[in-house]
Amino acid sequence: MLKTVTTVLEVSPADKQKIMDSLKGMSDAQNYVVDQCYEYEESNSFRMHKFVYKPLREKFKLPAQLAVVANKYACSAVKGAVRRKGKKPVFSGKAIHYDMRSSTVDLPKQSASILTISGRIKAHLRIPRYFQRFVYWNLRESNLVLCRDGVLRLMICIEKPSTPSAKTGKVIGVDRGIDALIATSTGCLVEGKEVFEIKKRYVALRSRLQGKGTRSARRHLKKLSGREKRFMRDVNHCLSKKLIGEAGKDGVIVLESLKGIRNAKHRKKQNWLFSNWAFYQLEQFLVYKGEETGVVVEFVPAKDTSKICSLCGSLRTGQRQGSVFRCKACGVVLHADLNAAKNILYKYTLLMGCSSTSPLLPTGLSKPSISMDSS
Repeated sequence: MLKTVTTVLEVSPADKQKIMDSLKGMSDAQNYVVDQCYEYEESNSFRMHKFVYKPLREKFKLPAQLAVVANKYACSAVKGAVRRKGKKPVFSGKAIHYDMRSSTVDLPKQSASILTISGRIKAHLRIPRYFQRFVYWNLRESNLVLCRDGVLRLMICIEKPSTPSAKTGKVIGVDRGIDALIATSTGCLVEGKEVFEIKKRYVALRSRLQGKGTRSARRHLKKLSGREKRFMRDVNHCLSKKLIGEAGKDGVIVLESLKGIRNAKHRKKQNWLFSNWAFYQLEQFLVYKGEETGVVVEFVPAKDTSKICSLCGSLRTGQRQGSVFRCKACGVVLHADLNAAKNILYKYTLLMGCSSTSPLLPTGLSKPSISMDSS
């Protein structure tokens, strides 16, 4: 399991200038390697090494390890573009990649020693409170980034073995949607009306700005995009945290597979929603939070989960009407998304071949029966 710890690099003015010179030197060196890749029509870093290593050391004054890194990532950037004679990538001088040889990081002591073109410098790392819980994870590679606000940040990749789930705990079927953000087989329903209205405002504003096409409108669009992404990210973080907490250790969260949802046919008014809604992001958050806490995420086919009655198993047309599911066979009336969540859970129990005594099954649910009423 990998995470990225974002830290603020605190250095003296003299050392900061060394870093700025290194950023410029690395970008010039990497752009040189890109030019050589196009000249030799080659993007393999091992084969390019013999052509560029000496110039990188002598002309650009790079230390040996930074010369290797410059060659490696320049070659990686031009892969494919060289073969199709595409546009050359340009390195802007905003970041330097560091491997374990070119940087030494001590997260518990909040310090780092990083390599520059003028030698190594020592820096203090300011670690946000949220990331302090991860300081004893295993260190991997890092990126030194000059951010838009002029602050130098060291993005450190850390690793820890995932916590496996024994799948003996609570199992929750989860239906994702728009009117209801999530509905669970346990009866939890999170309405999406407020999120829907905010998304509509973003879409309307984006449409007006795109119609103007001015420079200030484009700048506003860029800010708007970041704000909208952060909003949806926060929503999905809250939802995933809620679901992981409900499942608990060794629990299972079952989702329906939404592969191909963007290509499916929807009403015209729904197209922008399904193309902009962050369904996959919620999956990613559930998976990585589950790896930390011992909760596994499983998937079942989405076919007919919203059409079948979770009480009697009836599959008839017209049973779902908006947010209401009204069974034509047994007459039960349920919220449509809660009904779908129960069907998702039942599909999982069938796929797992669970017996009525299995701890995977909620009370009252047995494999031979279609009933999913857990009361």
